[in-house]
Amino acid sequence: MILVTGATGCVGRVVVDRLVSSGHQVKCLWHWNHEHAAPRRVTITGGDVRNTASIVEALSDGGTCDTVIHLGSLRHETRNDTFADVNEQGTRNVVEACKQSNTPRLITVMPLGGETRSAFPMLRSMGKAEESVKASGINWTVLKSAAVVGEGDWLTSWIMGMSKGLPFVLPLPHDGRTKLQPIWVGDLAACVERCLSTRSTFRQIVPVGGPQSLTLAEIAQATMNASKRKRRVVKVSSRFTEQLSRFVTRCQHALDLSELESLSYNRTTEIGGVHRTFGFVPAKITTRLSFLSGAGDSFLTPVRY
Repeated sequence: MILVTGATGCVGRVVVDRLVSSGHQVKCLWHWNHEHAAPRRVTITGGDVRNTASIVEALSDGGTCDTVIHLGSLRHETRNDTFADVNEQGTRNVVEACKQSNTPRLITVMPLGGETRSAFPMLRSMGKAEESVKASGINWTVLKSAAVVGEGDWLTSWIMGMSKGLPFVLPLPHDGRTKLQPIWVGDLAACVERCLSTRSTFRQIVPVGGPQSLTLAEIAQATMNASKRKRRVVKVSSRFTEQLSRFVTRCQHALDLSELESLSYNRTTEIGGVHRTFGFVPAKITTRLSFLSGAGDSFLTPVRY
């Protein structure tokens, strides 16, 4: 059986659906008192990555789990949820729970750019989380993922939020020149599943990205085309990043100043990395943007735990 944390997120939902469709037994660690759309044919157990005991119980209750796929993370801090508590300590708790329950395998997804010395708080916290996994002593795999594209992702949600909140124009920081290598969420889920049996990924950091390196402006234009919105792209220079942050702060899914500043550098990896490691060629994101027209995930049903 496989325990999945972060099962309600953009990546987690698709990973769970893929695992179930492939015949795996899946258990989801469900955050207490939160209502989410839940995948069918899985076991749901209440818990929180901030509570080690709840993870240990999830791993041992109702059948032993032999793998944890840790996808629970935080992009925005609040008064009650901080990077230190969720990303850093939460990952340490997952590692400790694996040790206490003798769970031999841990697979997790971290962002490209997540480093302990990063100047940006979210990426720095993910770098520290990665170090905890690498020092765990168990059979781990860290997928270092490029920006993910799929329903609920931060990238297209941010672009769509600005297009809804601002008439006529779509402002992009850093002149829209930042290069990203977006990977479709379905392809990332396939990489996660193949880590279960691909021995070359054991105790390895495996960078994954899509088949194209695209500028932020190109990604924004593809998003607008898929959603059939017409906006004039306005390229804002890096020195006006703070002003841009204030200007778009009320837009849906707005990025904060730190996130906008973190888009000042390219986040790409080897173009053929996915094919070399996992044996398939990931899709171009321009062929996987139909969700922007309102298509939903048919395998989800509402549930409250």
